[in-house]
Amino acid sequence: MRIAFLGKGGSGKTTTSASFIRHAAKSRPFVLAIDADVNAHLAGALAFEGQISQLGQLYAPLTNYLKGTRSDLGDKPMIMTTPPSTSSNFVRCNSDDQLVQKYALQKGNIALFTVGKYEQEDVGSSCYHGKLSGAISVLHHLLDGANDVVVADNTAGTDAVATSLWFAYDMRVVVVEPSKKSVQVYKDFIALLPELAATTYVVGNKVEGAEDEAFLKAQIGEDRLLGFIPLSRHMKRFEQGDTDALDKFQEEQSQVFDRILSTLMSQKRDWDVYLSRLRQTHTKLCRDWYDAYYGLKLDEGLDMTFTYQAAIASATVTSVGSIANAATSDDNTVDVVTVDATTPDAPNQDPLSQSVSADAAQAAPTPAVEVQPVPPDKG
Repeated sequence: MRIAFLGKGGSGKTTTSASFIRHAAKSRPFVLAIDADVNAHLAGALAFEGQISQLGQLYAPLTNYLKGTRSDLGDKPMIMTTPPSTSSNFVRCNSDDQLVQKYALQKGNIALFTVGKYEQEDVGSSCYHGKLSGAISVLHHLLDGANDVVVADNTAGTDAVATSLWFAYDMRVVVVEPSKKSVQVYKDFIALLPELAATTYVVGNKVEGAEDEAFLKAQIGEDRLLGFIPLSRHMKRFEQGDTDALDKFQEEQSQVFDRILSTLMSQKRDWDVYLSRLRQTHTKLCRDWYDAYYGLKLDEGLDMTFTYQAAIASATVTSVGSIANAATSDDNTVDVVTVDATTPDAPNQDPLSQSVSADAAQAAPTPAVEVQPVPPDKG
């Protein structure tokens, strides 16, 4: 099941996310984490080391891989809301998944995808929603089940409502301080998406005593509150650079994190509703401006036989696929490696090599930055 942590900047959203991820990893076989915040501090909060692959810079190879062998797109580009096809490649929630192995940092039973920060070349010409495109595509091709745990640290405030991330999670936790400004983020989110009110909860952070608890109960309602996290000397030490202090903080707040985890695992996902929302969002985006930008009807002719339930049950999933190693060559082609898992002997065969025109993969002039999946004036 998928959970997203939201909140006002400075509310403690990232440290709460990291603490919950580490807590969940103690009882779950695998936790997939996604840093979808522009500040990209989750790797540091988890004490991960190593080279970070920024999904915001990898939209083309991600798309080429997830596209699989689908033919319904023809020469049309695949954008972040393009619904999967029966011939798509998918992502599994385990350490052996090839996309996880290639692009995620892994430590123990935790894997971390990172969207990434703004770069110098982004100044004055880029929108973070464009960088989120790769992560969004991954989430819409993720075949996680009821026993899986996927945790996202989202951008601050209510920014996620402007993308299809608004329905990508089974549950949301808004981290709030005992202040009106912080509580307002929760209220604004619910006002924008009342249909998600039943699966959106609150954790009070930096709470000092009964007065702060009473304030949050009055502002939010006890039925939405999963617990209170007090100001902690362990967290202060962690923020000062003592990574071991986070373990002590987790132990100190284990009751709150247990309640968050049990609430998450009690959620039920309706894949039909998910797919319906994805298709509706895709059509709206296409009609609003993608069709005009590309000069194509991007939502027409898609594979309408696809269902997530069938994809989950099918043997033709990512486990026998091969990551698309995309590199633009002098003849302006992208070399893609895939496996047709419908072939009985596919696991023992060499991957099928094929070339896909860069024009077909992107269908728009490429700006100076490596990947810009959406027009620079739209985000």
